[in-house]
Amino acid sequence: MGRFFTAPRRFFSTTPGEGVETVFHDVPCPALAGMKLAFFSDIHASRRFTDAAMEALFARVAAMQADVVCIGGDFAEDEESLARLLRCFPLLSPPLGVYACPGNNDPEIPGFARMLSGHARLLVNESVLLEGLRLGGVDERKYGHPRPEAVFPHDGASARVLLAHYPVAYDFGAGARPDLQLCGHTHGGQFCVLGVSPYTFFFEPFSHAWISGECTLGGVRTIVSDGIGMSRVTLRVGAPPQVHCIRFTE
Repeated sequence: MGRFFTAPRRFFSTTPGEGVETVFHDVPCPALAGMKLAFFSDIHASRRFTDAAMEALFARVAAMQADVVCIGGDFAEDEESLARLLRCFPLLSPPLGVYACPGNNDPEIPGFARMLSGHARLLVNESVLLEGLRLGGVDERKYGHPRPEAVFPHDGASARVLLAHYPVAYDFGAGARPDLQLCGHTHGGQFCVLGVSPYTFFFEPFSHAWISGECTLGGVRTIVSDGIGMSRVTLRVGAPPQVHCIRFTE
């Protein structure tokens, strides 16, 4: 709907991980037709996010039978919650692996990158080639140093997908431009009344160019996820948590 507004939705929850919905997106790319990506973001695992809810989330993602799983950052609120969350990762077994970009909350957890190692490949201003798909991730900008121009080489990949925590238009300079950008951060407003959220107006009004759904940012098709968890306030209104299934088609 725009930078500050979303389509009004009927949803209310004070329980993290409750009411997750699956959103499907078809992306034309004949060379990769049949390949599937699962994407979710902003888990914000916390003491309020139960083990059962985490397991249910990962079981939902596993059920997509995606070729690759992508996570858009902001894994947890604290070290203990991250450790509990990581115990769910064995539920995922995509043939091409699990990849992530960092979110603004992640560097606040001591040893975050070390803890994540072995569970998911963290992509920071870099990319990997996965059977014709060039998958990249850009650093977050609060603590990190995003270098979008360094992510994608001009190597003739069939498609390029960028994991970027913030839904903004990036300057790729001399680097190759992605065909698709997957973002989070906004939580879809998290608590929206008639499509309006104080989360985006007052808390972080300059951290995003779009709040929810599909759009075009800097000429790149972009999916902005409503994310999974809750931050600041244990409340979701009008913004149900989401996981995404991206299907490459003819």
